Amino acid sequence: MLKKEFREVLQQLLYFILVMALLPLPLLIFKIFLDQSYFGVFYILYHFGLLFLALFMGASLFSGDRAQGGMEYLISLPYSRLQLAGFKILPRLIAIVIFYLVYLVLYQASGESYSIFFFLFFTTSYLSLFLIGVSLSASSDSFLVLSIASLFSLFVYLAFFYLDYIAAFLIRGVHMERLAFEVDPESIILGFIPLAALSLVLPFLVAFILSFKKFDVRPAKVYNKRYLKYFTPLIAVGLVISFCLAYLGTGWVYKLYYLTEDHKLIETGYYSKIKIYEKDRVHTINYKFDFFWPYLEENEYVYDMYGESVVRLNTSDFTIDTLVEVPHERNVYRGSWKYDQTIVLLEKKQFQPSLQLALFDESSKKIRKISFSHELLKDYSLPNIFGTDKIDCQRFWLICSSVPMDNPLLRMWEDGSIENIGMTQRAPCYVNRMLITYTEEALVISKDIEGTFQGIMEIPEGKDWHFRVENIRSNLNNMPLKGIYGRKWKSRIIGRLNLDTFEIKEIAEKLGYIHYIYPSDSYFVEINRPANLIKIYQLKEEKLEFLKSFPDFDIREPENRLEVCKGGIIFKKGKKIKVYDFPDLKELEFKKL
Repeated sequence: MLKKEFREVLQQLLYFILVMALLPLPLLIFKIFLDQSYFGVFYILYHFGLLFLALFMGASLFSGDRAQGGMEYLISLPYSRLQLAGFKILPRLIAIVIFYLVYLVLYQASGESYSIFFFLFFTTSYLSLFLIGVSLSASSDSFLVLSIASLFSLFVYLAFFYLDYIAAFLIRGVHMERLAFEVDPESIILGFIPLAALSLVLPFLVAFILSFKKFDVRPAKVYNKRYLKYFTPLIAVGLVISFCLAYLGTGWVYKLYYLTEDHKLIETGYYSKIKIYEKDRVHTINYKFDFFWPYLEENEYVYDMYGESVVRLNTSDFTIDTLVEVPHERNVYRGSWKYDQTIVLLEKKQFQPSLQLALFDESSKKIRKISFSHELLKDYSLPNIFGTDKIDCQRFWLICSSVPMDNPLLRMWEDGSIENIGMTQRAPCYVNRMLITYTEEALVISKDIEGTFQGIMEIPEGKDWHFRVENIRSNLNNMPLKGIYGRKWKSRIIGRLNLDTFEIKEIAEKLGYIHYIYPSDSYFVEINRPANLIKIYQLKEEKLEFLKSFPDFDIREPENRLEVCKGGIIFKKGKKIKVYDFPDLKELEFKKL
């Protein structure tokens, strides 16, 4: 019997594969999908094909036997009811798993760019639809009725699942406005989602198992009455368990801490309120977005410039303002930077030969938009602004790609014109009104001379180095620096480039990373993984000045974090948090923390 089921399922799958392979062709021929490859159209259709496959494989469990009038013969075979169900389910379950694995492979191979559903939402819907279809497969002789019942049950199931999380967030004090616009199954980075989903789908399966044990050829309403007798209390228990798991899951919130220059500690987490700790007080601020990311500090203000919004937190009067907010769009890249009183937002649509800068003036609250169009922008990957300046009263912005060796550096002028200023092998840097780039032969320093960047110095030994001011550059103000720090390419050697003499000096050979704080402070975090030891140094001229060590600290543990901020060092080991101030490195106490 099992062989017969496998043959039947294999035949159905061959038809499915053939349809899925051929269906994109007429859509491409008649240009239903514009600017899409065969893979892109196929992957979009594959989502819907898998959902249909899950529904068909589940709901049609006994359709073949009913169509041939063979239900009486089926239950007369020398197998228990559960063995019969197992023979039917096993080949279909294997097919569902195999095609889901194909989906995962395609998702990893650029499929994510073409996804029309959130990954977690699709996975939950796909697997749940199959299991719900199986659980209802003996409830009617009509495949159409079973399909409609399965789809309706899936919508109710997803609604209950979503409402459980809404209730859990509301009890924890998260506002409904944030849930309505920010919460979706993929953006909730929580640990209990699979268990909560399983607790709602299990009642369907358990009710099917208990009911099918006594299945016979009497009218379907006899079976359905028995099914509902089991299902009703089971789904009630499942709802309670799902809610409890959702509530526990929403408590596992990732938290980030930031210490301001005047030693106020900011605590922020996903879907939680912002807390600002002073020595013996704590101030709580409601926040309408999912996460406040302390991206930039300037005077009493701390800015969140991550994503589609720019938010300013005042740490003096504990108020928060949304300066810029734009709607989320798929396949649109955005970034934000600041200089003087201007916040610049860059917007780039994927595969479009255009780019837009929105300039927001903090003092006047006005926005000015500048659009750029050029063929060079069509395949430009994740553009970033790494510098800005003025020449003859006209401002320009320097743009580099996240993959600098594949895209040229661009200078975008205030009048909307674009200038190609060459290539670089590694991420460039604009400091002291000098452009630093890399070729295979040398580190190149260029300056603007009569409207074009011209090389003034080539440093052959610099080709093996990478000097950056990346962490500073959320603030694009041109503060004069005496030197910048970097690493020797593919090594542990750290060094300094003197911006007056253009000499490179090796400082030390250590494993770790350099951390820059605007305008001119640089720190080195040494990581000794075998010894579980972290050491913090300050980079001063051409020396490493030791500040503090943190023994027995495994930075790979997700609960452990070490943050170097403008005001000091934050040490978090599990739930234990210690804060040390700059410049004295005295431990700060926050009584309410």
